[in-house]
Amino acid sequence: QDTARIAAGECSVTIPAGSQTYFPAQKQVHADAMLAKLFTVTYAPTFKVLTDSLSKEQYVLTQCGQVQPSAAAVNAVEALKTGYIRKHFGVPVQSSAAMSTVLLAFIDSLGVQDRVKFVDSYATAPCWQKALACDAEMEPSYGNVTLHAEQLAGVDVVFMSCGTDGDCTNVNTQKNGVHVPSTQEAGPVESAEYIKYIAAFFNLEPLANELFAATQTSYAQASSGKSPTPPLVA
Repeated sequence: QDTARIAAGECSVTIPAGSQTYFPAQKQVHADAMLAKLFTVTYAPTFKVLTDSLSKEQYVLTQCGQVQPSAAAVNAVEALKTGYIRKHFGVPVQSSAAMSTVLLAFIDSLGVQDRVKFVDSYATAPCWQKALACDAEMEPSYGNVTLHAEQLAGVDVVFMSCGTDGDCTNVNTQKNGVHVPSTQEAGPVESAEYIKYIAAFFNLEPLANELFAATQTSYAQASSGKSPTPPLVA
C-alpha cells in the first residue's frame, strides 16, 4: 500500500463494518432528475458506480486502499446493462489526461490541476499555458502515434469524448478511457452539473455540490433579471 497516501488521508486499508461507509450521504453526488440525463452515480461502502448512457460504459471507482469489488458485488449495487462495458479505477485519481478543453473549467473549479498530466494544446488559461510549456501537451491522435499511445497509457484516467459521429469506439477500446458527455446535454445548466461527474473521480463530491448549487443560483438570478447584490444608490 502507498503509506504516504494513507498518511495523507487519501487511502485507507480499514474495512468498513456494519453501516460504516467511505461515502456517507454528505459525501455523495447525484444527477438531478430534472437536469443531466446521461449519467448516474450509485454508492456502496467502499466503491461508487458511475454510469454513462451515451458511451454505454460503467465506471467502478474504488476507494484507494480497498480491494476491487467483484462483478457480483458491483452488480448488486448497479447491474451492468446489456451492451455496456465496465471499467475499474482507484479514487482519488492521481493522474489524468484531459483531451477536451471543455473539462478544464471543472478541473480548475475543483482545484485538481496538479492531477492532470496532459492537456489539449488549445487550453488557454494561464495555468494550462504554463503546463503546456512544461511538456504537458497531449499529442494528437493524428500526430506521433507512439507518443500519443504512451501518454494515454501513462495516466490513471483519460477524460475524453466520443467521435463526432457519435461513435464511442475510441472510448470503449481505451482501457483507462472515461467518456464525459457534458456537451451532449440539453443546456448549460445540465452541462454544468458534470462538475459532479468529474468530482467523483477525485472524492470531491461535497465541493462539487457546493459549486453546482452556486451555479444554479446564478442562472436563476440571471433568468429572473435579479442581481445577487443590489446596486448601491448614491
